[in-house]
Amino acid sequence: MGLLVFVGQELRMLIAENKTESGPKELRVKIGVEYHLKLHALKLLKGKRMSEAVEEALEFYFDKVRLEHEAAQAEASGIQIPVLITEDDG
Repeated sequence: MGLLVFVGQELRMLIAENKTESGPKELRVKIGVEYHLKLHALKLLKGKRMSEAVEEALEFYFDKVRLEHEAAQAEASGIQIPVLITEDDG
């Protein structure tokens, strides 16, 4: 996954760039109990390690941010993006 930086037009490009790193990096953060419980549930439901659950959640989040950013850019330029309907929607 590429680097995420909120600098106007660069956001989309930096997310899309695929950087090759030399392995996983350690990041220590404090999160709320509700997020910890959600990540722990994801870990248990998917049978993954906690680091894999965090990675999956972050990938989902960054994909969502990228899509929202692209939709906002398209709306600002007058381009219509089709809405995808999933089974959960209806």
